[in-house]
Amino acid sequence: MVCVNNLWALFRERTERETIMLNWKGLFRAHILERGWDYADDGSVTDLVKTDDSISAVVQGSEYYKVKIRYSGSEITDGYCSCPYAAKGEWCKHMAAVLYVADSDMTSGGSRHVSGKDAVMQNIKEIIGSADRKAIEELLIYLANQDDRTESFIRAHLGTGKSSDVKQIEKEIDSVFNAYSGRSGYIDYYSAMSFESDLNSLLRNRIGELIDNESYMDAFKASMYAYTKLGNWDIDDDGEIASISSTCYELWQDIIKNCEPKDRERIKEWFEEHSDDGTVIDYMEDMLQDFLEYELASEDELRGIIKDLEGEIESSKGQTQCPGIFTSYYGFSCDAIELRNIFAKRLGSTDEELEEYMRRYMSFKSVRDYFMKKARDQEDTKEEIRLLKLGKEYEKDSEYTMHSYSKRLIELYALNKDKKSEKLERRVDLFANQGASLEDFRVYRAMCTDKEWSEERMKIISSRKDIDKRCELLAEEKMQEKLFDTIWEQKDKLSLVNKYGFVLADEYSEQILDFYSGFVSMLADAACNRSRYNELSRYLMRMSQFSGGKERVRQLALEWMEMYPTRKVMCEMLEEYGITIDEE
Repeated sequence: MVCVNNLWALFRERTERETIMLNWKGLFRAHILERGWDYADDGSVTDLVKTDDSISAVVQGSEYYKVKIRYSGSEITDGYCSCPYAAKGEWCKHMAAVLYVADSDMTSGGSRHVSGKDAVMQNIKEIIGSADRKAIEELLIYLANQDDRTESFIRAHLGTGKSSDVKQIEKEIDSVFNAYSGRSGYIDYYSAMSFESDLNSLLRNRIGELIDNESYMDAFKASMYAYTKLGNWDIDDDGEIASISSTCYELWQDIIKNCEPKDRERIKEWFEEHSDDGTVIDYMEDMLQDFLEYELASEDELRGIIKDLEGEIESSKGQTQCPGIFTSYYGFSCDAIELRNIFAKRLGSTDEELEEYMRRYMSFKSVRDYFMKKARDQEDTKEEIRLLKLGKEYEKDSEYTMHSYSKRLIELYALNKDKKSEKLERRVDLFANQGASLEDFRVYRAMCTDKEWSEERMKIISSRKDIDKRCELLAEEKMQEKLFDTIWEQKDKLSLVNKYGFVLADEYSEQILDFYSGFVSMLADAACNRSRYNELSRYLMRMSQFSGGKERVRQLALEWMEMYPTRKVMCEMLEEYGITIDEE
């Protein structure tokens, strides 16, 4: 048998020998490192690839972010992440997460080490799989004794005990709170995510065990102990309280669904007594009140709730948005029709009856979206096309929704090889969608005959409200005269001249040089530092690339050297620039 000390030493030795060890933690702020560790620890890092000079991966945060780290030897040389925080030039938590995973090979999404070296760290699953059970038990005990959070994590994920021992479960709940609070009794922002993960795991495992053993009142008592403790604890919350509250709500649902009627009444009495008496903080009382109203309602009470919801729904018939109902569990603005169907199903309504009710309100986007998804899942393209067309009749005031429907219709027509309908829909979308891309324009052009296109193109181009979009299409169609006139009509034309000047260079070089000459003269007059001189130099170089531009730039340079003899740096730049042009 391998003793725990030998197993631990072996693991440390292999890690130090085979893992890329980089000097990187000093690049990050302390709280960024903590958040990065949390991301690494919960498996948010996937598709990790290591090469001899870089590490890349995808990290799931509020979105999926691409990360790439470059290094030389043991030093980090560059880092990139597609998140907004990194865009400011900061080292972000996603980069930290990738580096933690790269150092420990702890990724759950799978990693590849692409290297010429043969030494690759053995997969941790293989190490554990081949280890003696007693050695693993000793290692877990050793780790649990190192700090409270590790002990809390192990309890939450592996904890078992007597199903009736509510006091033991309450102690375990206390341990999770204490592990993340320390002496202060406060769970800070950087600890809240791990706290939420451990407490949710503990509640699902231990209270779920009570429910499985039909100890429903014990389960209710233990869940309420956790909920009331949560509602009186000082936590810097970023959604963690809502997540734990939802777990409790789901446990309560399981309990009242399976318990005896007399126990259900006892539970209802508790909610009636404590849903607004300050047992928990006010915003957590909302969930208690919702549970009492929606989950513990009698059948007659549910029918009354459904009737009220149907009244709200009917009052909005013909509108595109179904009324939203505030609920703490089903969503802060749950569709009234969705909530109505949840309760109707509880009273025994079939799926067919629920859908029959929904079909009365096809003006509601949420209803149409439901049936569109069903048609798509069933690959019923005919029905989906019908619903998309119906949606376009209702959503004429929403450019975004109209475009999304057109885009899907185009996909379906192409799938059905219905070229005529596809062409018509593309035309409709081009006129309706101001954000249509150049590629959309090109595809529609390819579907038209020469005669059709000669009649269509200026209609489409003129329909663009954004001048840059209009110029883009004019340039695409090589309509230089119209493009020049459009640009020169604008009061602020610099960005357009910069973008389309070379497109117009063959026919309008002189006019463009005149415009730039006026602009750079103002720059020269105001230039007072190296940054301004560099900007001036860039525009002179641009001008020199037009026909007659080199001579125009040389003349300007000579004029300014005479006008501004005291600006030594500027004159040196102009002199060197002039020599460069002469030599060319």
